[in-house]
Amino acid sequence: MIRFLILSSRIHVCDLPDRFEKLKSDYAGTPNVVPMKDGHAVARSSDFIVYSVEAEYIDRVVAEYGPSTKVHAVVAGQTSVKAPERLAFEKHLPSDVHIVSCHSLHGPSVSPVGQPLVGDFPSTDFDEALALVESILSCLRSRFVYLTYEEHDSVTANTQAVTHAAFLRRVFYLDFQCIDD
Repeated sequence: MIRFLILSSRIHVCDLPDRFEKLKSDYAGTPNVVPMKDGHAVARSSDFIVYSVEAEYIDRVVAEYGPSTKVHAVVAGQTSVKAPERLAFEKHLPSDVHIVSCHSLHGPSVSPVGQPLVGDFPSTDFDEALALVESILSCLRSRFVYLTYEEHDSVTANTQAVTHAAFLRRVFYLDFQCIDD
């Protein structure tokens, strides 16, 4: 969050309505971070909006707050699976906004420096939206990789399959060792 403060005069944040008081407390004293009651307030007042919502909830959240999006805002998603995000954006966002998709391909405990940051830019005003997103996200010092939604989901699925297979092999090896002892 602090890295984004360098590039922005204000960052509007929200969470579930019942977490508003905690959000205000968490960011009390943090300059330029403005907690807002809900996604409508964020959507109406922000030039760049990132939906950081689990894929299973993205349709419901964008259906509720997406129609409030400021004219010509750039809207991004940070879900790990892009198909539901894309459908939600195309279904619920106004036609006068720019859709961007992004996803950091590393875990939360890994520094973003040099790590892949995947972007897909289906916006009709590609150059302007791309320049804004690259400018804002450049503070992460990640390596931009441009994929389609489908390519992203394929890479993510393949990566998860390899990770799960390695984990299962390790579990099998440990189980086998326990039986052998």
